[in-house]
Amino acid sequence: MARSHRLLRGAAVIGASLLVASCSAMTPIQTAELYNAGDGVRVEVADDDIRVENLMVLASEEGSEGHVFGTLVNDTGDEVVMSVTIGDGGIQVPVEANGHVLLGVDEPVVIPTTPAAPGGMAEALVEATGHGTVSVSVPVLDDTLPQYADYLP
Repeated sequence: MARSHRLLRGAAVIGASLLVASCSAMTPIQTAELYNAGDGVRVEVADDDIRVENLMVLASEEGSEGHVFGTLVNDTGDEVVMSVTIGDGGIQVPVEANGHVLLGVDEPVVIPTTPAAPGGMAEALVEATGHGTVSVSVPVLDDTLPQYADYLP
């Protein structure tokens, strides 16, 4: 009798292990999925080789001066001229082959009038010359999050 209980327990453990293992086999690995790793948005211009990561505007209120942050990324073998336009402001800058430019750090970008209030979304145009233009809604943030307080005017 004791032997049959051990066999049943062993079979139950093996069955439960197979059941749990099969659940993970049907679920994609989340660290392999692309996602927005910050408070801004990700904008793909050309098949993930030319993109903007974490694009956002920091402003104290709608209509005030705004600062644009994000990273222009060029994973191609050729230099690309990229531009970001939000409201009445923006930037156009070359991004070297397999390189990146940090907006707000390497290249300060100030827009004279922020078109949306903090917590809202502003329309932006992102262009890579010869690769197309993408229209995207970009979050407008203020100093509610302490990490942004030093970047507001």
